[in-house]
Amino acid sequence: MSHLHSYLRRSTLPLLVVVCLAALSFSYAFADNSARPLAVTVIGDPDAAVAGKFAVGSASVGTKALTVVGVIDFLGAGTVHNYFTQGAGNNMQINTNVDEANTVADASRSQWKLVLGSNLDWFSIRRSPAGGTYTEAALFFIEGSTGNVGIATVGTGNGATIAFTPLGRLHVQTANGIALYATSVVGPYSVYGANQFGATGVFGWASGTTGTNYGVYGQTSSPSGYGVYYNGGLAGTGTKSAIVETNDYGWRHLYAVESPQNWFEDFGQATLTAGEVVVAIEPIFAQTVNLDKTYHIFLTPRGDCGLYVAEHTESSFTVRGLNGATCDITFDYRIIAPRRDYEDLRLKPAQDPQEMAASMPPAPPDLPSP
Repeated sequence: MSHLHSYLRRSTLPLLVVVCLAALSFSYAFADNSARPLAVTVIGDPDAAVAGKFAVGSASVGTKALTVVGVIDFLGAGTVHNYFTQGAGNNMQINTNVDEANTVADASRSQWKLVLGSNLDWFSIRRSPAGGTYTEAALFFIEGSTGNVGIATVGTGNGATIAFTPLGRLHVQTANGIALYATSVVGPYSVYGANQFGATGVFGWASGTTGTNYGVYGQTSSPSGYGVYYNGGLAGTGTKSAIVETNDYGWRHLYAVESPQNWFEDFGQATLTAGEVVVAIEPIFAQTVNLDKTYHIFLTPRGDCGLYVAEHTESSFTVRGLNGATCDITFDYRIIAPRRDYEDLRLKPAQDPQEMAASMPPAPPDLPSP
């Protein structure tokens, strides 16, 4: 009997513990929700949790799942905070590397801010450099009213206003260095500009009024390449020149000879035999000009004998000595002929440069007179 009593005592205690735990679990499962302990600390009115919605801060619950008034803080290491908040004027903001006072937390690192403007109608990314002083500057921004994108460093005085107006769909500005750098490894173009309505595909303007500057600069590393290549006409109000280095006088400009008509020219040398010679016109040159039209031949004798052009055709010209002279001398010649397909082009009317500049969207401010 004593053995039976001892067995029941040993086996009843664990069974009793199991029964108690099961009862506790059952009662907790059917208990009122408000009686359950919370896994998180609620800041604000606990009564704001209504119909599956939740409010944090001083606001009443909204129609969304979560309503927040104040700052959502993603706490980093030490005193570093990263805030998600609503700024002045209903502007949503994300601030990084700030402290409790919303100033610099880690002075060895920069601070970044993302601002989605409501009343300002801007989207912007801003930055303050490392060093401990909060000097917010906008770097990238989109103007909502136009959709224009600006990339620049624009001081905002730690405020919301961006004192910059993008003048195009993409406006890049820098105080120094390269404003826009594009490179293509295998593609045909690094930068491609096109306009379908008779305006300007690419516009370059060097606004500096002193020193040497370039509205458009092109360069090639290939000996057979072109720094600038154009298909069509070339026109300008200034000069056209080659820049050549001299041994004793540095780099110098050599200017192109201009003409009211479109001419090509060729040079050569020939020798009279018994006072006459037929000079063949170089066939490649002949196919670039129209020798059916009037062309000009200039002779420079290299001896004491007068010369004249007796005949000329589409493939050659004949030179003889004056007055039947039978001299045997060498002479130089120069042929000038109208360019093929441009024979009738002469002093073509040009558009006023000021009117042309004003028609370019946007016209540069304070465009100097040509």
